[in-house]
Amino acid sequence: MGILEKLFEGLTTSVHIKADKYLLKKVGTPGNWSLIKENTNFSQEETNQLIQEILNSPKAVVEIERPYTKVVQLDRYRIVIVQPPVSDSTEITIVKPIKRLSLEDYWKEFKEHGEEFLEKLKDRIDAKVEGLLIAGAPGQGKTTFAQALTEYFANNKKIVKTLESPRDLYVEADIAQYSKNYANISEIYDILLLSRPDYVIFDEMRNDEDFNLYIDLRLAGVGMVGVVHSTSPFAAIQRFVHRIELGIIPSVIDTVIFVDKGKISKVLALNILVKVPEGMVDPGLARPVVEVRNFLDNTLEYEIYTFGEQTIIVPIAQNIQKNNEKIIKKLEENIKAFLGNKKFKIDLINPRYAIIWVNEKHKKDIIGKKGRIIKELEQILNMKLDVKTFVN
Repeated sequence: MGILEKLFEGLTTSVHIKADKYLLKKVGTPGNWSLIKENTNFSQEETNQLIQEILNSPKAVVEIERPYTKVVQLDRYRIVIVQPPVSDSTEITIVKPIKRLSLEDYWKEFKEHGEEFLEKLKDRIDAKVEGLLIAGAPGQGKTTFAQALTEYFANNKKIVKTLESPRDLYVEADIAQYSKNYANISEIYDILLLSRPDYVIFDEMRNDEDFNLYIDLRLAGVGMVGVVHSTSPFAAIQRFVHRIELGIIPSVIDTVIFVDKGKISKVLALNILVKVPEGMVDPGLARPVVEVRNFLDNTLEYEIYTFGEQTIIVPIAQNIQKNNEKIIKKLEENIKAFLGNKKFKIDLINPRYAIIWVNEKHKKDIIGKKGRIIKELEQILNMKLDVKTFVN
């Protein structure tokens, strides 16, 4: 395949050919590429010759074949061919991964978060992860990371199989790669369930059928790694929210790894517990709540719960910040009514407890005789208040 090799010289990641119109190349690395327009185009005749050369290669595997479209896997090249009348003229898109990375390569990059966090993530991958989503925008390196994870599991004595459409994960020959294009979902489900793999790497999950298969296999006890296009880590979780019951979401997805510019950008962890959702006070409102936390610092980022018949998704970090700002503002307004322009400081410990710092000689002005003023403030604000003193 001399023509393909010439087209992919250097750091070219994809080639886009439109007969008699243009030859475009994406050159660079995930998240850091530029689009280059070549001075020469492929004529219709040259485009047809290239198509025949691809299809006639003994190494070519036609993954999808329809009257006017074809998806072909040829060694490491994934080739999409579209012809009229589906397109206005013949098009060929050829994609080739420029790097083959190991999980150790990702760990080196992840060290910037600190050794402690790195070890924590390694432990998660080694011992606990069973329902993992690899998320990211197109072209950011999700499949490359999935490939590294596949070989990592296989090298650590796990039985690993891949499910792809098309089969473009470049993995060791002893890892079985299945295609959705040559068997229906029931067949694939039976094969994977009966062959009992430790992990199934499900590349490019797109439609209801894909997500339902992931869910069914995971609930059957198979370790699942799904690759999902999304613009944020939480957007990947949202793809599941209305497809399964709330209570089993953490059983299906326990970890989300977001890949951006070829690196692990963020990791989310999911769990479920019975609690009063953030922002609510009445203990009678306790219910099952799915918590989505930043895996590294354990910050609560989202809560998912049902309210009536609706599934509610609440971005906690943003709401807490806004709510805290409102509480502090209300505190300041009420304290100024007693202290005027005298210096004071507020430490908001949580939405129901704050410490008011004042000069020793002004302490009585905010506490009042027998604590009357501070008790009145606690009733107005519906929170516990302590008064402490500082030295000027």
